[in-house]
Amino acid sequence: MSSTLYELLTEITTELPGWLHTSVVDRETGMSLASLSQGDPLEAAGADAFHSDLYRMTAALLEGLPLGEQADSMVLSSQRATFVSVPMAEMNYLWLVVTERRMTVGFTQALMRKHQARIEESVRALLL
Repeated sequence: MSSTLYELLTEITTELPGWLHTSVVDRETGMSLASLSQGDPLEAAGADAFHSDLYRMTAALLEGLPLGEQADSMVLSSQRATFVSVPMAEMNYLWLVVTERRMTVGFTQALMRKHQARIEESVRALLL
C-alpha cells in the first residue's frame, strides 16, 4: 500500500526530532507539491522558493566547471536552523528538510537517503 506524499512527509517527521519544515519543491517555479511546517507558512514558502533559486544558480555555476552537471545535495546553515535539500532523480523537483541546529547534518542526510526512493515514488504517483 503506497502512501500519499503528504502522509509520507508526516511519517518521516516523526523520525526526525527537531524538524522545522519539509517539502517537495518544483525546481523551476519554487512551488511545493507538499509541505509540512511548524512555522509561518509564508516563511516556509519563501524557503522553498529560495532553494529552487539556489539549485538553478548552482546548476549554472556547475555547467561552466568540470565538477558535474548537478548538485547531489545542498546544506545551508543559519544561527537557528540547518537546511538540507536533495534533487529528485529524473524529475525537476527537490526535497527540502529544515531542522534545528542541534540536529546533525549526517543524521538528517541518512534519514533522507533512507526514504528518498519512497518520496520519489510518491511524487511520480502524484504527477500521473
